[in-house]
Amino acid sequence: MSLFDILYPRTCPFCGRYISDRQIREEHIEWLCVDCWKHLPRTEQDILRDNSTEETLTDGRSEIKQAMRLEKAAAYLFFEKEHPIQWVIHRMKYRDQPMLGFWLARQALLDWRNETFFEDLDLIVPMPLHPKRLRERGYNQAEYIALGISELTGIPVDTTHVLRVRNTPKQARQTGDERKTNVANAFAVVHPEELKDKHILVVDDLITTGETMRSCLKAMKRIKGARFSVFALCKA
Repeated sequence: MSLFDILYPRTCPFCGRYISDRQIREEHIEWLCVDCWKHLPRTEQDILRDNSTEETLTDGRSEIKQAMRLEKAAAYLFFEKEHPIQWVIHRMKYRDQPMLGFWLARQALLDWRNETFFEDLDLIVPMPLHPKRLRERGYNQAEYIALGISELTGIPVDTTHVLRVRNTPKQARQTGDERKTNVANAFAVVHPEELKDKHILVVDDLITTGETMRSCLKAMKRIKGARFSVFALCKA
């Protein structure tokens, strides 16, 4: 054990156990202990069409899905309050640990490596933060999730065309109707002609009611001929 490990031990954000260098070398797991990694609340939505994430975004209606130009949507993990996954997401978003998102996104690809969810994609767009929120937080956790996917797939990440133009209040304590009003017209697309006919994967950390994602996809419909898929780290 190095002096650095003694002074700054790496601990599992789920259970608080120490993660040894040996575990990292042998298991290739850097952020969770082996037991917690095995028991992640996986959704298996990569092989489930019409899953709960798609249903949330489309109200379970095929005509809405077609109007959204939505090809597919899936979340890697289920999110529950008071479950350890809540503390992991909190650390990723608010405690300066965005690499948790990067690592968990990579784990999704490794878990889904025999499936085709990430095939036939031209571009990855992380859910944008408003510039003020970005300055306050110092990073966009969705961008780290996108980079984790990009590292294993080679699909480029784009952060320049889709912008958050309204600094909306946080959604967490709002009702469904309040969330919808809150994020209305919150996004804009610049130079949409540069993304014409592309299949774009939009990624975010958490989908609850789906209002933020729907608002973003609505703005992105300005892109002629584009098709969209959605990946979320967690689905509430």
